[in-house]
Amino acid sequence: MATLFYDINWGSLIYYLLPVRLRNAKQRSWLGALLNPVYDTYVQFYQGRTNNLYELAHNSQVVYLEGILNDIFDGGAGGIYIADGVIADPLYVFLTAETEPLWLGLFSEAGSTPYPDPQWLFTNAETSVTGYQFIVKVPSYLMFDTNRMKAVIDKYRLPSKNNYGIITY
Repeated sequence: MATLFYDINWGSLIYYLLPVRLRNAKQRSWLGALLNPVYDTYVQFYQGRTNNLYELAHNSQVVYLEGILNDIFDGGAGGIYIADGVIADPLYVFLTAETEPLWLGLFSEAGSTPYPDPQWLFTNAETSVTGYQFIVKVPSYLMFDTNRMKAVIDKYRLPSKNNYGIITY
């Protein structure tokens, strides 16, 4: 792996920046003490950078959301997965003027339409998304905090996917 410009070896930095005549243990310890706050800030930067790179590498796609949940709650075992919610596709009945007829045939005419039999008509209330848009399925052996899992899901999910459920299997 290539060394990046912010990967700093603080021990060798102190040693090589000192003039040769001042390279003794006392001077190096003194400079190490002076650089300790800078080193602490560097450690915070490096940890924050690692966390930010992890967050930037994951988005609201299902595969990434599953990966995040498995990393945090299942130790990467892959037991948590996401399933789609149940949504009934509406069947539209067209007006004669729209010239797109839908034949709703009789029982005796089964198989005579290009549509699978039987055709069910649903109201708008039945086809609108009132149930879960997606379901997070968690193995029953896994102990987890529901509020923490909801916080992680809310952080990474799409803003339009408001209604979801967490169930165990």
